Amino acid sequence: MEAITHIFDELNGMEGILVASKIADRVGITRSVIVNALRKFESAGVIESRSSGMKGTYIKVLNDAVFDEIEELKRQNGRN
Repeated sequence: MEAITHIFDELNGMEGILVASKIADRVGITRSVIVNALRKFESAGVIESRSSGMKGTYIKVLNDAVFDEIEELKRQNGRN
């Protein structure tokens, strides 16, 4: 779940471009963890994603209830 909080922190809104390797490097987890989290959220219908090649991945949030859930996770983990 740590990967998800970092993904949505980086997204900073309902849509945008994410570079998985940059997020992974910054927070000290592997790129595959970020990519797998994105895939799970896409298969659950929470996000839509489209590769933008070397620029990253375009992400669009389809279910904004996810933001409330992420904020709750952050509170539970003592992270604002």
